[in-house]
Amino acid sequence: MAVFVLVHGGGQGGWVWQQVARLLRGEGHDVYTPTLSGFGERSHLDGPHVSFQTFVEDLANALIFEGLSDVVLVGHSMGGVVIPRVAEMVPERIRRVVWATAVVTRDGESLIQAVPQSPWIARAVKLGPQGIAETDLELLLDANIHDGTPEQREFIRARHRPYPPHALLEPGRLSAFLKLGLPTGYIVATLDRAIEPHIARGFM
Repeated sequence: MAVFVLVHGGGQGGWVWQQVARLLRGEGHDVYTPTLSGFGERSHLDGPHVSFQTFVEDLANALIFEGLSDVVLVGHSMGGVVIPRVAEMVPERIRRVVWATAVVTRDGESLIQAVPQSPWIARAVKLGPQGIAETDLELLLDANIHDGTPEQREFIRARHRPYPPHALLEPGRLSAFLKLGLPTGYIVATLDRAIEPHIARGFM
């Protein structure tokens, strides 16, 4: 049995993993779904002091205070930018790092540089020069959960929160993680409209 720590994407929270976590726990795995500062039930903690380093410390502290080791660290979408930095901070606690239809940023590359807007995301999200995103939530649902049930769409609609600008623009880092030599994996979602399959395969 494995210990999974599942990291959500932008505008989401640990809540987005509920169904996946339930399935994994049903198979006997240990599953943690922390919410990053400024997101979900922690959206009241957003502010100018919150950065990717805050997200990294959120997750590293979750592993430390929960006493977790031999962790399979999984990041979705924006979470893919965060997980290699967490592994850098606490490599002794990590078994494997997995990007689940997630963004991989090279050193100095921002999320919006790494992932060109798909046609669906371009219709749903208008980006200003400072990374401020004006989002049409209904169109975003068509991009992110177009194959979901009405109940799943409503679940997302009720909980989605604005995307923090710095998450789109902050430079990424990867080379230090690669030097650790930790096992990795990448999951391509073949129907994904946000990180299209041909983009995702380029991250592998």
